[in-house]
Amino acid sequence: MSHGWNGQLARIWTKMVGPSRPTISELSIFDKYAKALQSKNKHRLKLLVMGSTPEFRDWGYENNFEISVMDCNPDYHDEIFREIRHKCIEEKYLCSRWQDLMAENEYDIIIGDLVIGNIAPDELDDFIFRVSKALSPCGLFLGKSFYRRKNYIPPTPEELIRQYYEGSPWHPYSALSYDLTINCLDENNMLSFPKQYAVLQRLNERGILSDETFSYFQGVGWDNDMKFLFHVPILEEYEKLLEKYLHIYKIEYGNEVYSPNFPLHIVGKKDNKILSEILKEEII
Repeated sequence: MSHGWNGQLARIWTKMVGPSRPTISELSIFDKYAKALQSKNKHRLKLLVMGSTPEFRDWGYENNFEISVMDCNPDYHDEIFREIRHKCIEEKYLCSRWQDLMAENEYDIIIGDLVIGNIAPDELDDFIFRVSKALSPCGLFLGKSFYRRKNYIPPTPEELIRQYYEGSPWHPYSALSYDLTINCLDENNMLSFPKQYAVLQRLNERGILSDETFSYFQGVGWDNDMKFLFHVPILEEYEKLLEKYLHIYKIEYGNEVYSPNFPLHIVGKKDNKILSEILKEEII
């Protein structure tokens, strides 16, 4: 996780909507796999939340999981606790980078939102290897992030805004974030948030983006606070990497406006007999 995620960004993060935080439809997909996994195990499932995401922590509490939270930014972790609904939650806090995960066959579920984008490209292979080691034999690796399909050509920013105004009244952040991100990637598939903000600012100055729509992107950290780069891997290359150490058992999608571009990979170890059994029985 980037060290740029501090207490200030924790306060800003509360203004976010999907895809920058988990949604009910995404959680419902993860939940059905977790419940099916729990039905096949007599022990209390061990959950590792990568990052301090309140939705995942509350979800863990509601499912009576044994919760660990891994976040290398203690000020972010402390500040975001105000978003936790279950204040009596019991967790183990691991102040560590996700890339330094050291565990073997320990966690039944490892979950994180936008984790992949916050890991440097040259550390991603080793990270997936560490996840594969840390998962229990029947464990699940779950989450979502931004990916770019190899041959995908996004609409230009001008076309994107026109399509938005002609379409259904989705939240502008949810409707515009994906294609705006793809437009702003550099040659290494890295995103600069200030660059993204500058594109919107120019569209606003040209009268293409209204003041009201632009206001949804102000105060969310893109202009000043998020100085770090965000990685958007090629989807096909990321899935190949997952298959190198793990196995993609299924791909599902939420029901948000952006969901077709955000595959939810249901991933486990290659010989995950319980997950194979769950899918074969079609109990989810």
